[in-house]
Amino acid sequence: LALAYFAGRLSLSAVRADRSLMGLETFVFSTAVGLSEWSLLTLASGLAGGLHGPWLHLAAGGVVAGWAVWKWCQPPGARQEKDEVQLRLDPHLGASSTQRERDFAGDWLTQYGLWLAVPFLLLIVLGAMLPPWDFDVREYHLQVPKEWHQAARIGFLPHNVYGNMPLGAEMHALLAMVLMPGARDWWWGALAGKTVIACFAPLAALGLLAAGRRFASPRAGVVAALVYLSLPWVVHVSQAGLIEGAVACYLGLAVYAMAIWAGEDASFVEAAAPRGRLLLAGLLAGSAAACKYPAVLLVVGPLTLAAMFARGRFRWRPSALFLLAALCGCGLWYAKNAALTGNPVYPLVFGGTTRTPERMAQWNRAHRVPPDEHGRRYSAAQAYAAAADFGWRNLWQSPLLVPLAAAAFFCARRRRLVVALAAYAGFFLAVWWLATHRVDRFWVPVLPVVALLAGEGAACSVSRIWRTAVTALLLGGLAANLLFLLSAGVYDHRYLVSLERLRRDEPAEPGDPSRVHPIHRYLNDTAAAGDRVLLVGDAEPFDLELPALYNTCFDECLFERLMKDRTAAERRTALRQQQITYVLVNWSEIERYRRPGNYGFTDYVTTKLVREELVRDQGILQPIPLDVDPQRAELFAVMR
Repeated sequence: LALAYFAGRLSLSAVRADRSLMGLETFVFSTAVGLSEWSLLTLASGLAGGLHGPWLHLAAGGVVAGWAVWKWCQPPGARQEKDEVQLRLDPHLGASSTQRERDFAGDWLTQYGLWLAVPFLLLIVLGAMLPPWDFDVREYHLQVPKEWHQAARIGFLPHNVYGNMPLGAEMHALLAMVLMPGARDWWWGALAGKTVIACFAPLAALGLLAAGRRFASPRAGVVAALVYLSLPWVVHVSQAGLIEGAVACYLGLAVYAMAIWAGEDASFVEAAAPRGRLLLAGLLAGSAAACKYPAVLLVVGPLTLAAMFARGRFRWRPSALFLLAALCGCGLWYAKNAALTGNPVYPLVFGGTTRTPERMAQWNRAHRVPPDEHGRRYSAAQAYAAAADFGWRNLWQSPLLVPLAAAAFFCARRRRLVVALAAYAGFFLAVWWLATHRVDRFWVPVLPVVALLAGEGAACSVSRIWRTAVTALLLGGLAANLLFLLSAGVYDHRYLVSLERLRRDEPAEPGDPSRVHPIHRYLNDTAAAGDRVLLVGDAEPFDLELPALYNTCFDECLFERLMKDRTAAERRTALRQQQITYVLVNWSEIERYRRPGNYGFTDYVTTKLVREELVRDQGILQPIPLDVDPQRAELFAVMR
């Protein structure tokens, strides 16, 4: 994180994007830009096959040296000059800022409210340091960096369709694996990277704190930061290692930078900070697109139009400059996919390597807009259900968000900004409802925008009655969110337990839930050098320490490819060529995939094939007796 700040600070200074920024703004934008730059550097090094070389370590040393030289070369009066430029550029500072501070003088929430964020910050950081338990994280968010680290290069993964999408946030886990010394560097590096990914949430909250101060008042910034950081959804994705928090941070800061650029005096910008702010907004928007495909439509697209029509007239040059900066933030990911798969947005739309018509149909079927019981995909009842889910019904939503955001429309002084933010949030949610499979977690990236609206609403009046009501609502909502987060059953609260013990995660009593599958734990304990396991239906190999072959349900089934239409001798040869010594069949996962409405799984894998043909008749596999229900999962040894 320190290296990210150093690199980003140098970059902002190089393009003069730091002109007129306040200290907190400079810190937030520098850190976000630096995180994006380190992600891209790790990607470039991995594509060149240099993950195990000295290049990333040398880059880290170069950044520190560059930062030291830059600081040493700063003239003594640089800070004073910056403050003067800031007053000339920002119409909200100076006398207006003094008036806003006077309006909220003595306000308890403004002075001490940020301390209320400490419990949520601790939950996020301590939870992120724990080993991963979420399916997606163990399937690809951390598993793919592990595979690339062990291979010493970034390449195409034919067995994991998700591993060939933009993984900008996951590069921090890969970088930590490269820099981590000692044994199990991939495992400890994954935890370090997971923690860095979680830190996007407090970074976004600091951005909201600064944005509220700039556009409204200190009280607005404090409330916006508190509302966002206390959102159960934000805490959830941050603890789990999911990357929606990173997309949300880049989205919120890109909107923030664009709002600053659009509100600056154009004549002075041309002289003092030419295009730097627009480059900043574009790079941050591109960084969001480097983490997830939908950001191209939901972040880069609308902000390009904002740059095109900002300041009341059509201009193509700002939008072109914005797109160029966005391309710098994400272009390498799309170029990688185009080179390795033939499709820059693999596996969407155009398919690509390994994407047969059948697999594309399976993918599209799983990711289409879900129908209701009558087969309708768009109806008033579905729209109301989605609105209610976002507004108040979803358990992971905050009771503070929507009411305070709605109050922002009573802010007559900032009506234009409120309408613009609300329009953007409405666009985001409309696209989510009209064009996706409506997973509620996927609207998490727009929450910083709505939280900024909530901050605006909290500061829409300086009357004592309104301030008291907002404070009471905030305290009650924060307490409710904290109680929910501490009692939610999906969390692992073992913050003071040894990480080495959590790595193995042996249950205290037989039958107790465990993060690590008991068969995975058995393989880690008993496998010898040269052993290799083939996973069938099991796509969570992250905790396995021996080499594993696996595939997601959207990829070719490796077990089927090795076994189908072959004689017993040919099957033995195929297993021997792949150096497979164990076969793990996870029947419960296969059954889950095959349920109506789920993703689907090949019909080839059956209990009759495995237990009767391969075990009893051909003697290729031998069951290993374990204290595991064979109807849920079975482990077989490959007979020589």
